Formats: sequence, structure tokens, C-alpha cells
Amino acid sequence: MKKKAKKYPEVNPDHLSEFRDYQGDEGYTSTFIVKKGGEKLNYTVKPVFGYFIKSLQKARNLQEVGVMLEENFTYQEVSPLIEFLNLKASEIAKATSVSPSTVSRWSVDSSIGTPGSYQFFKIDELIKNGVELFGSEIQFKKWLYSSNLALGNAIPAQLMLSMYGLEMVSETVEALHFGNVM
Repeated sequence: MKKKAKKYPEVNPDHLSEFRDYQGDEGYTSTFIVKKGGEKLNYTVKPVFGYFIKSLQKARNLQEVGVMLEENFTYQEVSPLIEFLNLKASEIAKATSVSPSTVSRWSVDSSIGTPGSYQFFKIDELIKNGVELFGSEIQFKKWLYSSNLALGNAIPAQLMLSMYGLEMVSETVEALHFGNVM
């Protein structure tokens, strides 16, 4: 027995933007129109990148973030993040995959390289999520510098200097967001 094809109403080409699953030409759209009680309400949601790394706030989508990471951050761009975490030269070297002597030669305009740019982007993203979760920089920083049973009694701030450790800390913060005790 053959099924009958379901007939769908014709789509008005003037209203195609409503059928894009929130995706515009430049990626996900930042403006949503909601119809409520005969009224149309506009909501604008701006993608936010960058907490301490202010240059990331110019990015409209992850593709633009990727371009910025390939162009590499300067030492000056990541300095607020370094100051927040009170990182020593050896810790900066670990996070950027260079030697401590290389870090000691950096000026404010020195490029920290692609691996370091990516690592600091991910750390910045983690801090943004952590501050949002804990409600303040002070509370999140206390958590970052306290040993954590879920992380094998390690201190999250020390773990997040490596990619694997950063992933573990990020997963722990995400678990906290969903109500797990860590």
C-alpha cells in the first residue's frame, strides 16, 4: 500500500527568514521576533566572547574567534587574565607552550603564539562561565585556588594551565552548573 504524499501550504518567499532555524547569512542571528498576544516583541541577544581578553568582544561568531586565534594574541591582550590568576613566568610558559626564558623576553606587543592564544581563550571562557556560576570573581577565584576532591584534590588554577587539565576543570564547572557538588 502506497502512502499519500502530505500536502504542505505554499511558503511565501517574503517570510523565508522565519524558516532558517535561527540561522542567518553570517551565522546564528542575534535578533528574535516573538509574537505574543498579537504584539511582536524583538529580542536581541549578542554573542559574548571575552571576559578578560577584551579584543574577543569584537567577535560576532566562533569563526571570527578562530581568525583572531590564528592571528595570535599579544602579551598585552592576555595580561588582565594573567594578573587575575597571579601567574608566574613558569606558569605562563606552561600555558603558552614556550620556555620561561621566552616569556621573560616578551614585551607588551609580543605575540604569544597560536597554542598560547587558544589556551588563554579557553581559560578566559572558563573564567566567564565560573564568574557567572559563582556570582562574583572573588568567589570563583576562591574556588579556583582551593583543592578539589572531584579533581583528585588538585587545585583547579594549577590544572588549567594544560589542555587536559583545563578540560577537566571546565567539565567540573559545567557539572556545578547543573547542580552537582564538586
